[in-house]
Amino acid sequence: MNKEEKKISSEEIYHGKILNLVVDKVLLPNGHISTREVVRHCKASAILAIDENDNIILEDQFRYPYNAIIKEVPAGKCDADEDPKDTARRELEEETGYQAKELVELGVYYPSVAYTDEIIYLYLATGLTKSKQHLDEDEALDYYKVPFSTAVDMVKKGQIKDGKTIAIICQYLIKYRAKIL
Repeated sequence: MNKEEKKISSEEIYHGKILNLVVDKVLLPNGHISTREVVRHCKASAILAIDENDNIILEDQFRYPYNAIIKEVPAGKCDADEDPKDTARRELEEETGYQAKELVELGVYYPSVAYTDEIIYLYLATGLTKSKQHLDEDEALDYYKVPFSTAVDMVKKGQIKDGKTIAIICQYLIKYRAKIL
């Protein structure tokens, strides 16, 4: 059965710095018409930076929507037509002061498929060397290293709640650490 919805009309009701909100009317496969509210968001990159001692870099960053400090991996939005891999390199250095000798794509993550088109590209960063942190003017965060096994335990215990961080740890586990029969 065809499940594709066809756009009939679209109205942008908000245009912001990092996201836009549109309301679309769509024709459903069953012939009914419905409404879809969609947050259009720029693409972004997230980085699982692992050093030679199997430590990863985490950040503590206040996130206004949750009114809480959230533990997460370094990440950031892509500039205009910037390649997500270039974003990953730039954001890693800006937020942590580390450069990576190698960046390998682990996959992509769709944070919330019901109402946003946001895509986060997930990268593994290795061969880390210390450079200089240079945060954007609207950023305030602390970064630190934890053993990878500790990060996995933090996910298990619910101490890491950020979706992209959970997804990137899972992708790495599946692709590099899991022994699947």
